[in-house]
Amino acid sequence: MARIIKNTRTEAQHDWPDTVYIQGGERGVVLGGPDGAYQTAFFEAFPGGTFLRGEGRILAEAEEMCWRQYQVWVNCDGATPAHGPYERRQYTNGAGFCTRCGIWASKVFEPIPDDPNRKPRLIERVFVDRDPEAIEEVLTAVADAADLPHAPSGD
Repeated sequence: MARIIKNTRTEAQHDWPDTVYIQGGERGVVLGGPDGAYQTAFFEAFPGGTFLRGEGRILAEAEEMCWRQYQVWVNCDGATPAHGPYERRQYTNGAGFCTRCGIWASKVFEPIPDDPNRKPRLIERVFVDRDPEAIEEVLTAVADAADLPHAPSGD
């Protein structure tokens, strides 16, 4: 029996294991990207300690992108444990990337304290600082979601 993607009425195209939570949507809004906000269909999967996300013009395209990531994750080149060693890259919150397959994972390092001089991210400006300009930016992007550019193709 095909699984319904959580938050949609759409059946998943792939045979996701029951142990992997899946969710998605046809109309997501991504804020604060390098080129500004954009709209996207998205598909997210949560296998064993990680988070995978695909984006695209339609939900099926987003799921396909996520499925390719899942295949990389599940077939990581390595012995037990299946992933690691890890590298931090830009993350200071304890997350890192498997050096063998490149997949992101949470809680693989001790967090590093934030630089007190770093510029807060948009989400922090909204929820921590309650910055009116940041709140306006988010609300405007969501209100104008239909006019935002689409995410690039998942191919």
